[in-house]
Amino acid sequence: MTLQKNRPSGGPAHWDDVEIGDAVHLRRGGRIEYAGRVDNRTADGAVVWVLSDGGRRQLFHVADGFELTVADPEGARHADN
Repeated sequence: MTLQKNRPSGGPAHWDDVEIGDAVHLRRGGRIEYAGRVDNRTADGAVVWVLSDGGRRQLFHVADGFELTVADPEGARHADN
C-alpha cells in the first residue's frame, strides 16, 4: 500500500494515513533507500520521522521525492501503541 495522496490543488502528496509504529519503506527511483518504523509525524502528514532498526532517526518530507509504503500492511502497527 502506498501512502501518498495527491491534494486536489495539485500540491505535494501527503502521508496522512501512516501511523506511529508502522513499519515502512521509503523508495526513490524504485529502490528502497530507507526502512524502519514511524517514530513520529506531523498532523498533516507532510513530515515523518523514521527510526531504523539500527537506531538512526531520519526526517522525511513529502517534497523530498520519496514514496512511502507500509512494509507489512497487515501487522505494521505495534501492539503497545
